[in-house]
Amino acid sequence: MNNSSSQTNESQAMQPERRLLYIFTRTPLHVGAGASVGAIDQPIIRERHTGFPVIPGSSIKGVLRDACRNHDQFAKLEQAIFGQQDTAGTISFGEAKILAFPVRSARGSFAFISCPLALDRFLRERVADRQLEVPDEPEEMACLAGETVTITRNGHTGVVLEEYRFNRTGAFPQSWEKVLLDLLNDPVWKTGKSRFVLLSNGDFSHFVRNACEVSQHVAIDPGKGTAKSGALFNLEAVPAETLFFAPVTASARAKDELRGLEKLLAAKPVLQLGGDSTTGLGFCTVKLA
Repeated sequence: MNNSSSQTNESQAMQPERRLLYIFTRTPLHVGAGASVGAIDQPIIRERHTGFPVIPGSSIKGVLRDACRNHDQFAKLEQAIFGQQDTAGTISFGEAKILAFPVRSARGSFAFISCPLALDRFLRERVADRQLEVPDEPEEMACLAGETVTITRNGHTGVVLEEYRFNRTGAFPQSWEKVLLDLLNDPVWKTGKSRFVLLSNGDFSHFVRNACEVSQHVAIDPGKGTAKSGALFNLEAVPAETLFFAPVTASARAKDELRGLEKLLAAKPVLQLGGDSTTGLGFCTVKLA
């Protein structure tokens, strides 16, 4: 028994140190997948199998490296954390996956939607909350929802998201709501109390595919100062108030670099990710915890 306990402790000690980086969009975010021949000229990056928006680890690493390089107190950590030409960094940055997505609600203005797959992925990375149980997946067009977005009429209780009505089969679990709200101190995220809605994986996928923002842009002829002929294009962006999370892992060579990165983000809690930064896209609340 003592040997088993000792082996368990040794195994835990050998586990690489890991934190989660939370990214909460303050303005629409465009992390582009390049040109497209579809209806959207410049779509965002999505997972192939689910259609969920993602932020590549390379994009996250580049933004954090720039923030570190341009901060007087933490610039000395840049090479150790992010590496240099002939040496890898001591910290790896995983892909950011979606955890909550905002959609219009007929009651309460808007709701934060999630799904069992998103919660399962979150628990896979966040060891401290593995005692939580992910609720069973609701049936299609059914949901678990908070009171703020719930409508009761003529004996029927439901939630109206965008143009779709969902039957409310129960409340969104309070244990999950508490964990989610405690992730960030952003004042808009805190308004999520009683706004969370759990959908089926398929219904959630529908919204994240079809409820992103699409804006029209046109290239300007620098010589004339007018729109170029045939230069109209559509740009897709994840809406403001979307929450992502990404694993950040220290290698065996790391010393205090992970804590240094945590302090950097505490000093710079708002960063800009993605493209079209000069038009105000991509401002995000960030936190490493």
